[in-house]
Amino acid sequence: MAEKSEKLKPAAVAKICAQIFAAPVERVTAPGGKSRESLRVHFANRTIVATQRSYPGRMRLEVEVLKRLTNEGAPVPKFLSGNEKIFFQQDVGSRRLSGEMMVANEAGKLDIAARAFESLLQIREAGENSGLAEIVPALGTEEKWVKGFLGTSVRTAKKFDIAPPAVDFQALTDYLHVPATTFIKWDARPGNASIGAKGQVFWFDWEHCGKRQGMEDFAWLAGDEFWPVDCEDAVKILQDILPKDRATSDLDYLGHFITFHIIQRITNIHRRFVKAGWVDTVKAMKYDKIGVDPALGKRLCHHGAGWADRAVLTRPMIQWFNDCSQAFDVMERKPTP
Repeated sequence: MAEKSEKLKPAAVAKICAQIFAAPVERVTAPGGKSRESLRVHFANRTIVATQRSYPGRMRLEVEVLKRLTNEGAPVPKFLSGNEKIFFQQDVGSRRLSGEMMVANEAGKLDIAARAFESLLQIREAGENSGLAEIVPALGTEEKWVKGFLGTSVRTAKKFDIAPPAVDFQALTDYLHVPATTFIKWDARPGNASIGAKGQVFWFDWEHCGKRQGMEDFAWLAGDEFWPVDCEDAVKILQDILPKDRATSDLDYLGHFITFHIIQRITNIHRRFVKAGWVDTVKAMKYDKIGVDPALGKRLCHHGAGWADRAVLTRPMIQWFNDCSQAFDVMERKPTP
């Protein structure tokens, strides 16, 4: 088992910062809450982000990833400095992608969505140019993992008391059991991105990165409960910006993968609801928590049905999502546990 590092307290972080950057620290804040691994360090004329990870090996990989992506001009925080316990990176702002999309009008949502997709493409290209696929772990490459990923739909159907999906699980397993060749962030949720002063979308928190087919990041983004853009509009944007030589195959793969990724998010919402009831979505978004809200759950079902309708293998999932949406209606009327 990998050895875990002891978490430094804010006062210790401030002391290290003052020594490394030769400037007094005014205060240290926790924008994501005290339980998170990143802190914002405030100097007189700027702020930076201090990040520590429970596992040193994962932190070392994250630092290397940031260095290589930065060298390629990718939209990520610049690595500034660090030691064996903590590292410091550029503060790319507090305007989370999820929050910006929530308050934007319809045209604004589509504009932000396009910039977010384009930023992920830049990262994919930067990862290829810098050889990151050679140093990061492969993700979800075993057939057993794919079957478990798909099987969540059956297990979740029982929790919602709806019929299991009538799909060809073996054919879906064969389709999604792909080689791991392309660098990905893996948890490219809207809460893991911010919008800079000039409108660029930056991606942070790289401790879970790896390699797989390459479109999984787009599934994490467009399959999140805080993502407000319908499948049809997302596809139109992607058709315009994806490389022409692989746009058709990438979109086909995305449709299959995101259909079942959305079920993972629905499952998370159900699990948290059973444990603690519905939450304040504004606070959940601010602190990057799961959006345990019936309206967000039903929106996921709507998006899932839209993506499922794009392929023969996933089309039977439309009924599953419709049934799940009705189950959210029932849950909404129940008293909080």
